[in-house]
Formats: sequence, structure tokens, C-alpha cells
Amino acid sequence: MFKKLLSIALTILFVNMITAVPISAQSQAGIETQQAEKFKAKVTRLGTGKRARVEVKLKDNTKLKGYIGGIAEEHFTLVDPKHGSVTPVPYTQVQQIKNTNHSGAYALGLGAGVIGGVLILVMASLRGS
Repeated sequence: MFKKLLSIALTILFVNMITAVPISAQSQAGIETQQAEKFKAKVTRLGTGKRARVEVKLKDNTKLKGYIGGIAEEHFTLVDPKHGSVTPVPYTQVQQIKNTNHSGAYALGLGAGVIGGVLILVMASLRGS
């Protein structure tokens, strides 16, 4: 019985080893193109103007801060509000884009305030009864 189970297990392992598994290989250019499209979509979603403040990390590890001044097909422009300098940034050179607007903290604070207000109203209404 043991020999039969062992031979079945070894046969299954052997079949798994020789079975070809398809692997989708992409070239480095294909991966860079996908990343560039992802960053382009993110920049388009953020929009332009002083409300679109971002921090961009490039592939050479330089960091740029400012707001998005314009969006083109192959690049976007980053405006430094302190110096007023305009820097074109190609999508292919971007490693990371962070939105530095603090709208998330504002929304969290607003939500906490609303919940706190509702709790105070409920406590006040229960106190009178």
C-alpha cells in the first residue's frame, strides 16, 4: 500500500516538473511604457494648477516639488512655486509621484467632526429623557 501511494506521489511530481507552464515575458521597454502610461493617467487625474501639488521622484533619485503646470503627450511641466521655474518632466523618467495636497487629512478631520457632533447630539437627547 505504501509503495503504491509513494509511486503515485512521485508520478504526480514528475508530471508537474515536465509540464510546460506558459510565462508571459515582457521586454524592459514594454514595462517602461506601461509605467509611463500609469503615471500619465495619474497626472491627468490630478489635473493642473496650484491645487495639483505633487512630489516627483525621478529614476536618477532626484526629487522635484511643485504643482503641475501643463500636461502633454510625452511629458508634464512642474512649476516650482518658490522660484517660478518650469521643469518639463518626461513620463518615462518618473519613478514615483506623490500627491502632497492634504485633502485626505482634511476629509478625515471633517468626518471626525461630523461623527463627534452626532454623538454629542445623541448624548444630549438621551440625557433629557
